[in-house]
Amino acid sequence: MADETVDTLVIGGGQAGLTMSHRLKQRGIGHLVLERGRIAERWRSERWDGLMFQFPNWSVRLPDFAFPHADADGFSDTAAIIAFIEDYATFVTPPIRCGVEVTKLRRDAGGFVADLAGGSIAARSVVVATGPYQRPLRPALLDDHPGLFQVHASSYKNPAQLPDGAVLVVGAGASGAQITEELMRAGRRVFLSVGRHNRLPRRYRG
Repeated sequence: MADETVDTLVIGGGQAGLTMSHRLKQRGIGHLVLERGRIAERWRSERWDGLMFQFPNWSVRLPDFAFPHADADGFSDTAAIIAFIEDYATFVTPPIRCGVEVTKLRRDAGGFVADLAGGSIAARSVVVATGPYQRPLRPALLDDHPGLFQVHASSYKNPAQLPDGAVLVVGAGASGAQITEELMRAGRRVFLSVGRHNRLPRRYRG
């Protein structure tokens, strides 16, 4: 028997969870949002100091809420994105509990039961809004070199964090490309490992 019952449970208090709460409120559907850390936690703790959002300002938006900016074609830093999500949370006023981690989600006769550290919550419907990149992906080859300093993009902060010497950046997506550029500006010798990845250029013909 669960300790509490809600109609819809939303797991995750980032932009997706807040958007879902907004839409559920508009439809009069009772719900609860659970966030294991703080609102926009991964933006706070899993981004490096110099990150610039990969999409231009004109494309950044959340339902019924505009992103304030002075340069439509510019790219915003992490602090601006966090502030935007915080302001959206103030606008949405979701029924949210922060610092509550869901440890297991299971089916039952009435829908689902979410197990928490201090109890459980039953829900007819569940929306998992935790994002697509939950586990760092590390090439198996690097497991053979335990003495080699390795850091995933989610834990990288700045060039000073790395020991002296050349740096191999594995992956040429938005994170890999930005980190490579940052390391080169810091005077590091950088090798970028490029796999099968397509991405749009930020600049074309100037």
